[in-house]
Amino acid sequence: MPRRRSQLLHERDAERLSILMLQIGAKLDESVAFVVDHDSESSAASYKRVVAELMASVHLDILERLWRDHPRLRPTQMNGSYAVDPLLYEPRFYSRGVVR
Repeated sequence: MPRRRSQLLHERDAERLSILMLQIGAKLDESVAFVVDHDSESSAASYKRVVAELMASVHLDILERLWRDHPRLRPTQMNGSYAVDPLLYEPRFYSRGVVR
């Protein structure tokens, strides 16, 4: 069993975790578009609520804490200075108007 550390994540590890959480958020967002386009209106509304809760938890409980400890990692789209490479979001799960 790993020993708990009292120190912060190393910045490189924090960067990896931040990128992973941003990728997860992007995939969840794409999944909402997919469900809206392929399921009933009521199912899509329910799905959107659940995904909104998940995304809020990832953002507030994980990313904000991570960026507080490592402010350099806050991405530009969140009023930070870290430029996220758009290729990190590829391959996309779903894009409207794109047939896969």
